[in-house]
Amino acid sequence: MTELFFTLLRAGLNGTPLASFPKLEGRQWAAILDQARKQTVVGLLYQGVSQLPEGYPVPHNLLFVLIAEIGQLEKESRKVQQTADALTAEFQAQGLHPIVMKGPAVAAFYDQPLLRECGDIDLYFPPEEFDKATSMAGDVTPAPDGSVHYKREGIDIDQHRLYFDCHSRKLPTVPSPEATLLMLSAHILKHCMGVGIGLRQLCDLAMAYKRLSVPPEDLRRCFRDAGLERWNRLLFSFLHQYLGAEPLYDTLPSPDPLRKIVLEGGNFGHHSQAREASLYKSPFRRKLGTAGLFLRRLPFSLRYAKKELVPMLGELLRGNLS
Repeated sequence: MTELFFTLLRAGLNGTPLASFPKLEGRQWAAILDQARKQTVVGLLYQGVSQLPEGYPVPHNLLFVLIAEIGQLEKESRKVQQTADALTAEFQAQGLHPIVMKGPAVAAFYDQPLLRECGDIDLYFPPEEFDKATSMAGDVTPAPDGSVHYKREGIDIDQHRLYFDCHSRKLPTVPSPEATLLMLSAHILKHCMGVGIGLRQLCDLAMAYKRLSVPPEDLRRCFRDAGLERWNRLLFSFLHQYLGAEPLYDTLPSPDPLRKIVLEGGNFGHHSQAREASLYKSPFRRKLGTAGLFLRRLPFSLRYAKKELVPMLGELLRGNLS
């Protein structure tokens, strides 16, 4: 079922009609829908189903479930987008320059932005503006990495001092297309080294890569300067083989190490057995569980992001990895 799931996901992501697709039983469709939920890509599955050959016998109960979930997804995404717009307008009125990271910002790269599931809102402020922005936010909760957390209209807001989840001294200018692509790539890497990552974030990067049209040599140089070339060879191998992205490198490694992480844990690793078990434990036990996942990923981290290990270990000790 996994390969058929990827077939539908690619069709939905790229808007490509499917010339053929095997007839499936109800339980098989249920398995595909379950995968889409765990990976938080139900919107893309819905779009993929719409690309099936004319007359394909889609079970009515699947359509009813998808339509209901899509309606709720659009409602929630619209609220997140409106809240992000209101927040940025509020800060801009005070002369500040917030940048919306991930979430509704990357949703704009999709053909149907409201079908991209958005949970919270991440805002970045230049260092000289961060304290003023924090004072405007009201009651905030500080995080170990220097960011702050608060709620607006019931939506979680994370306000960041740092734009990148990597620690290179040679980083692109923010904002810029290269900065957006490196930020998304480094964010995926950070979670791969720890609790895990799902397909939604990889789809985000695939769409950003498609829409931003950075010259390949410039993007390769950006990743090389950041010390993340080996990681991005693996990442873009996955994007090419499973999501239909244009290849960034002439030679690509097997995407299997990343595929394993994505499929075993789903959205931020929440569906791995180890993570599910830790969610019901005390905060201290959850931290120990995160540390265990980090240690389990050491061979992966040493191979693809050795220079990021020491900073990541520092974040882990400060309790910044969830």
